[in-house]
Amino acid sequence: MCGICGYAGFDDEDLLGKMCDAIVHRGPDDSGSFTDKGIGLGHRRLSIIDLEGGHQPVCNEDGTIYVVYNGEIYNFLSLRDELEKRGHRFQTSSDTEVIVHLYEEYGKDLVHHLRGMFAFALWDSNTRTLLLARDRLGVKPLYYTTIDNRLLFASEIKSIVQYSGYEKAVDIGTLHDYLTFRHALGTETMFAGIKKLLPGHVMTYREGEVNISEYWDVPLVTVGNESEDFYIKKTRLLLEESVKMRLMSEVPLGIYLSGGIDSGIVTGLMSKMVDEPIETFSVGFGERGEIGELSQAQEAADFFGTNHHEIIVDQGAFKQNLKDIIWHNDEPIADPSALAMFQLSKMASKHVTVVLNGAGGDEVFGGYISYKVGLANQKYHKIVPKVIRQGLVRPFVNAISPHLSSKMYVGIQSATQEVEEHGFLFTKSVFSEEDKEDIYTDKIKDKIHHNTFEKATTSLFRGKRYSGAIDERSSAKNTDLLSKMMYADTKSYLVDHILLETDKLTMSSSIEARVPIIDHKVVEFAASIPQELKLRGMTEKYILKKVGQGMLPPAAQNRKKRPFRIPIDTWFKDELHEMSQQVLDESSIVEQGYFRPEVVKDIMKKHERAELLYNHQMYALLVFEMWHERFMKM
Repeated sequence: MCGICGYAGFDDEDLLGKMCDAIVHRGPDDSGSFTDKGIGLGHRRLSIIDLEGGHQPVCNEDGTIYVVYNGEIYNFLSLRDELEKRGHRFQTSSDTEVIVHLYEEYGKDLVHHLRGMFAFALWDSNTRTLLLARDRLGVKPLYYTTIDNRLLFASEIKSIVQYSGYEKAVDIGTLHDYLTFRHALGTETMFAGIKKLLPGHVMTYREGEVNISEYWDVPLVTVGNESEDFYIKKTRLLLEESVKMRLMSEVPLGIYLSGGIDSGIVTGLMSKMVDEPIETFSVGFGERGEIGELSQAQEAADFFGTNHHEIIVDQGAFKQNLKDIIWHNDEPIADPSALAMFQLSKMASKHVTVVLNGAGGDEVFGGYISYKVGLANQKYHKIVPKVIRQGLVRPFVNAISPHLSSKMYVGIQSATQEVEEHGFLFTKSVFSEEDKEDIYTDKIKDKIHHNTFEKATTSLFRGKRYSGAIDERSSAKNTDLLSKMMYADTKSYLVDHILLETDKLTMSSSIEARVPIIDHKVVEFAASIPQELKLRGMTEKYILKKVGQGMLPPAAQNRKKRPFRIPIDTWFKDELHEMSQQVLDESSIVEQGYFRPEVVKDIMKKHERAELLYNHQMYALLVFEMWHERFMKM
């Protein structure tokens, strides 16, 4: 794993050097660059494969094609064999060189042949074309911006903003979305004008013109009708293959072990493929680690015979590290559990260079509580007459959250009618549309031109997947609600939150994270598994639990899923109280100019009274204000 950066339309090697230096943590082992008449490619390397010969950029035989690349191509050996049979000559043993020769054979369609995680930039001097590409699921990040028809790109935003001509400003539309979902959506970032290249997309830049196209998307329609035994065996086979491919390394590997079924299966499969005990890592919270999954993780570690390491994190560590977490994330992500990934990575980096984890199991195999809520809501809508529903919803809303207004009541009532849309998204929201209307200053209100729920609904539920494209494959009526919810989470929450944070916070300690459960072959097959084999009654991830039978500790097999939560509400009333009071001080809020200080103060008071929801709102505001101080004033 590494970091890449570069530009098109500039002639500034000093800028390229600054961009590379900004992401040195992604690749402390080596650096390299290439320039050619307005083109610059930069690279920072973390050595994992071909330790001696893996320097980048890499070029073809005649030096007309250059590439810088971040990630791992797990099928590169078979691709190399195929290319050598076609006459290509290789100078190194690294997977990077495969990309150059694949491009010579297939052009930008080379991405269809890659199995792995990647973000790369390839310069073709023959056609004067720059090609950018990102892997199918978005494991590796890639950002870009265009300024006066010129292009800047990088693995991290902090590299792009090294260009002095970039005018720092908050993207107000993204702020609007962030307050609802705690992260940016899709292509957007909190930096005005800086975008993300979406997963499964390629971009070409030539003579000032940018073209972006999609080459892969998460499968949506459930079409399988095989036996349960078939799905269990096939899922296990694909997971075994995926884990085995991700053991490719010339440096030590380990696993983040939570004690849950996802990381447990990855550990169980890996333990049968290696001769030495696996290095495993877990985190707990509180004075003695009583909050979290340390006991379950230790149980799994004992079962698999791993070399287990654990770390206990308290609120002092949170206070000490929050600024660094925000810095490494680039974008504000209002997730207190980021501390777990940050501290785990620090600890793991003392023992290994590569870590596997169980990310994606919930999105791919149906593990979230919100899916149960969505399906229950669907049944409620079908069996309860409308007139009764209208009488039931209002008391329920008032009971769980008195601050919700009639507008939100209407939104929830609508959700009982369109359960696959607003209702599902509402379960993930922090600030309602009316909450945001109340908290914004007048100058910010004037810049808001969309409803976040409508925007997310359109992009995730009413886009091309629900129009002609899906109808060409099968009728939309064959797409069950669970598949729709899982699709939305995979396209948004997994990519924009979990994977982004995983990449940034492992790379903060110069280690590489690999995610076998979201290998695209696994994801494609999982899409064909019927709904009832993912969520059976109240049993989430049913098929994955069947796969784990005989592989996991007995207690882990049927353990109920518990949300992974840091006790931020308690910490805010203790050591973090002073910090939050300083950051959200009235004078600071007024100076930033985004929020009405009296509303922020009211949220803080309600949090002190332990009212539901407000700790999430308070944390979202805290992270944004700290991010703004760090990035907008640097």
